[in-house]
Amino acid sequence: MTFAIKLSSFITSAILCVSCYSQIVIDSIPDGSGYTYIASPDGTGPFPAVLYNHGGFDTLVGGDLRGTVVALAELGYIARAEKRMETLPIAGHLQEVQTALDELRADSRTDTSCVTIMGFSRGGYLSLEAAKQNPDKVHGCISMAPANPNNLLVILSGDVSPFDDPVLLLVAENDTFQDQHVLLAQMVYDSLIAGTISAILNIYPHYDSNGNTINDPSDDGHDLFSIVQQPYWSDVLSFLSNNSCNTMGIYEHYNERPVIYPNPANGSIYIPIEYKDSRYELLSTGGAVVQHGILLSNTLDISSVKPGMYVLRLKSANTFRILKKR
Repeated sequence: MTFAIKLSSFITSAILCVSCYSQIVIDSIPDGSGYTYIASPDGTGPFPAVLYNHGGFDTLVGGDLRGTVVALAELGYIARAEKRMETLPIAGHLQEVQTALDELRADSRTDTSCVTIMGFSRGGYLSLEAAKQNPDKVHGCISMAPANPNNLLVILSGDVSPFDDPVLLLVAENDTFQDQHVLLAQMVYDSLIAGTISAILNIYPHYDSNGNTINDPSDDGHDLFSIVQQPYWSDVLSFLSNNSCNTMGIYEHYNERPVIYPNPANGSIYIPIEYKDSRYELLSTGGAVVQHGILLSNTLDISSVKPGMYVLRLKSANTFRILKKR
């Protein structure tokens, strides 16, 4: 005996950036001995926004200000990396972060309902503090290897009740040179969880900071976050995707989002093999279908697609599977 069962359809989507580097706008604003950078996709927006806060003190800057905002702009965000005052004392730095947050929110390209604040080391503490003090202005916080200047991180952890948005904490297991950053990140995470705040803590394996392929005590795990790189960058993007939003009018939140590689893309993309035989649509930011069809393999040719931001939608057709019962 044979019979047929109807398979349920699924739908999922992913933001895809095609040849995006030429499609961003970046402003480099002289600021002390360095620059404050603002980057966004080419267009009027509004775009989801990210404020990046660097580490370091005095004239020493920890983190990649320009590289971070460019990488975010390529993926559809307007991003600002504020070069703060060149002073060793922490006094005044939080006010500068809050001013930068207000200026980013005041930018006409910013979607003020989708703002994330992130930072590294001292900037990681400042991001947490700014998110705590401005819960109505921030919708997510990423803190990479947060520092504890003047014991302020410990004080912050003593009362997490003002937080009302998710927090992502990132640290390498050998980040122990300047301070016990693993313990500090764990402390913040434990406080947030105890306060019923949504939080994630990712502790990465030993980071080979000197690049000699040997894990030894001379490696400083703090250096993991000095540039935009894996493994942490994928977690940043995943957090932004899951906890931010997009106002293009065509982005929908689904339970599954396929990992598209490479992204930004140029020429062709690779899609997880489980989506083979699915129907696909590639939509412009205006909602127009620019390419569609059935995925015959896990490689999709997009060489004819113009540079810009798109949404790739995958959907299975309602099909029947023929079963045989003996």
